[in-house]
Amino acid sequence: MTNNETLRLEIDKQIAAGFTADEIKKNLLSQQYTSDEIMAAMKQTNVASRAKSSSGIGIASVLVSIYFIFSGIMKLTKYPSGSFGNTFGIIMLVAGVGGLIFKLVDMSRR
Repeated sequence: MTNNETLRLEIDKQIAAGFTADEIKKNLLSQQYTSDEIMAAMKQTNVASRAKSSSGIGIASVLVSIYFIFSGIMKLTKYPSGSFGNTFGIIMLVAGVGGLIFKLVDMSRR
């Protein structure tokens, strides 16, 4: 097996393990591969579309969804049925649950 094939297999293995593109590059640099070899192999294996995103937006959006759920529940218990506050609580609760489900499905697909 050539060095390039070995490198591409290692990249595939790290993508399957859930590493981001930046983490994969750091890992490979520590394994004595050159930056040029890594970049060429990453282009061949299409790392940009396959690797996990490195942004923390996934966790932040889950936390915002949880905030909406709890705020909606608090408004539902605070305001009487039929009032604007109660209706707003229902909207917050539905938006929070919907956002949480959407983000968890999106995260599980990666």
